[in-house]
Amino acid sequence: MSPNHPYCPNEVLRQLTEGNEFAFKQIYDRYWLSIYKTVKRYTKSPEVAEDIVQEIFTTLWNNRSNFREVINLEYYLITMAKNLTYKTLRKMAFEQTVKNHWSAEGHQEENSANDTILDQQYAQLIQHAVGLLPSQQKQIFQMAKLEGLSHKDIATQLKISHLTVKTHMAKALRSIRHYLQPHLSNYLFYAVTYLLLEFL
Repeated sequence: MSPNHPYCPNEVLRQLTEGNEFAFKQIYDRYWLSIYKTVKRYTKSPEVAEDIVQEIFTTLWNNRSNFREVINLEYYLITMAKNLTYKTLRKMAFEQTVKNHWSAEGHQEENSANDTILDQQYAQLIQHAVGLLPSQQKQIFQMAKLEGLSHKDIATQLKISHLTVKTHMAKALRSIRHYLQPHLSNYLFYAVTYLLLEFL
């Protein structure tokens, strides 16, 4: 495909998998801004967003031969961005928590067990927040989170409308976020909020 030809997603992706650098540049120019905006929305940091975008496109180029079966590249890249953003926020939250802990205790060495402890505390907070929900909100949230059911499937199983499911989910997420905010650092709260929004 020459620079004068219109953008054709399938053809550009095919050329990318064959190592065509111009195809890679077309993809980068077309999608980097939407990915950057998506990441910055959650990280609140231009610098972190730029780093994540760079990592995504580096991964795309280095693993280009693995993208032959991708149908919707934009959706795939946005999904990559959300997953990497969440991992980055979790890592930042952990590093900040450890830094605060050792600063308060006057220690200089790292303790690898803190990562496991933080994950356990995080899971316990989520579990307790869900346990405080009204029964139907709790049931719908657990069906979406634990069983991975769509709103449509939940509505069918519970014999209620799709709108009712969506309304209960929105209320449940607001309640969980309200419960979590006082317990978590800013970075971890952003990460948890992002994770919960995936169930909307």
